[in-house]
Amino acid sequence: MDKKRFLSTLIPFGVVVIMLLITYWGNQWYSETFNVEGRDLSYIFLKFNQWVPFVPFTIYPYVLSYPFWALSFFYIGYRSKRNMYVILLMVFITFTICGLSYFFLQTDVEAWRQSSGLFGRTDLNFTENLVMWIYNAAGPRNANPSMHVLMSWLALIGVRMDKTMPKFIKTLIWVMTIAICISTQTLKQHYIIDLITAIALVEATYWLVRNSKAVDKLENFFTSINRKLDWDWEEVRA
Repeated sequence: MDKKRFLSTLIPFGVVVIMLLITYWGNQWYSETFNVEGRDLSYIFLKFNQWVPFVPFTIYPYVLSYPFWALSFFYIGYRSKRNMYVILLMVFITFTICGLSYFFLQTDVEAWRQSSGLFGRTDLNFTENLVMWIYNAAGPRNANPSMHVLMSWLALIGVRMDKTMPKFIKTLIWVMTIAICISTQTLKQHYIIDLITAIALVEATYWLVRNSKAVDKLENFFTSINRKLDWDWEEVRA
């Protein structure tokens, strides 16, 4: 492993974590502290929402999404600085839009969670207890757009930009992304509109910034920092 390739991703990754803490967890804290009521969007594509079953074991890809996101970011950055900074710029834009949406247009899936049939039971198995732990940890707000879908789709953008990525890794990222997207529905964590909105936001942002000079400016800024720390590496581009 090339040490500098790994080190050069640390500061950008730290920025992603800070953005996530502010946009998602910051809004969760604000909504719970000030009892902000979110809108229930179940009426959008209502029949589809009613058709989706509750499948407890899909909690596992949902939980694994956290290390999946981190590993995907580091892998993308390890292979290509340019691709990493495209993703980072997309994070700035999409996370900001999500944060503003959660703050001004808060949404809620509490009623959807209640339909899981887990609440009030005392005979939950390990998997069902894990679902309840996630329910309690994440809260029912910040539903639209789905951050789980959004961040997983960002990983797919990294796959699509890297034409030489090994097929096994590409397949693994595709499978995990699809599994996470499905889990947001089958765990009753999100309505289908939350998934659609997240994918649309990522795709629109990608086509907006993929050739933007803002990527170069962002790369130059972080490269100057990494060079001072002797963490930078020279990328050969076609």
